[in-house]
Amino acid sequence: MGRPENPVDFTVPARGRLAELLRAVRHEAGLTYDELAVRTGRSPATLKRACGGKKVPEEKVVVDIIQECVGTKRVAEGRRAWKQARMADRGRYDRKVGHTRPDLHCSNRRELTIALANLYESAGAPPLDALVDRAGGTWALPRSSAAAIINGNMLPVSLQQLVAYLKGCGVPTRVHNQWIYAWVLHGGRGHQRSTKAGKSSVTQNLTADLVDIIQTGTVDNEKVKAVVRNLLALMPDPSAQARPLRKGVQTGRAPEHGLLTATAQMGVGLDLKELRRARRRGSSTLIADAV
Repeated sequence: MGRPENPVDFTVPARGRLAELLRAVRHEAGLTYDELAVRTGRSPATLKRACGGKKVPEEKVVVDIIQECVGTKRVAEGRRAWKQARMADRGRYDRKVGHTRPDLHCSNRRELTIALANLYESAGAPPLDALVDRAGGTWALPRSSAAAIINGNMLPVSLQQLVAYLKGCGVPTRVHNQWIYAWVLHGGRGHQRSTKAGKSSVTQNLTADLVDIIQTGTVDNEKVKAVVRNLLALMPDPSAQARPLRKGVQTGRAPEHGLLTATAQMGVGLDLKELRRARRRGSSTLIADAV
């Protein structure tokens, strides 16, 4: 019988919880470190360190251990635990700002800069080359720009660069508008010269949302929020309408007067009476003069 394992190191709690998870799946599989080493193609020493809690192992090591022990059913849990351990181990995540719902929680340019740096930390701080590769290559996100954003020294200089950075950090497309809204609201440099491709993408999203509202006759708060964010991203000067629209998004209520004014500026008209009537009934048709 081999000697018992040393206790898990909980000096960094999140790191310790990851080690506990890895030990738990190994025990569930009934494998020794030597047997697991054969299956994973890694040395027993590497596997023991991964399960010790003193250091955060590579993500691939975590995934390999879990897959060889219990299959894929707990891989997602392992990735989450690994990201939390990495974030805690690096100690660069600013919890006062966070990174979720930047459109609601970031009140100035500096906080948005920190939130974008936090986003990288929450993704497990992947190597810079991996981040740039996932972003679409250096043409979409130069390494120097990525490093500056990660270190909290700058905001993305264009809408295209912002979206590329979000992709590199693994942010789902469905929440990109939250970041676009915050970036525009807090003066993302280069807004006036955002690429035609970037503006075209936002315009397409806006048009699709409005068409969906018109065709289905359903007014959904989340849909209206998305419309508001896209309108702000396309406005030449979003600051004029930012306050009422931002308040509406924060409270979860559709800001009718702000939405109407904003749509008028974009050449899209929504009828106020129809908008209110549709909300009350839950099913009606909104009238759009132009989409």
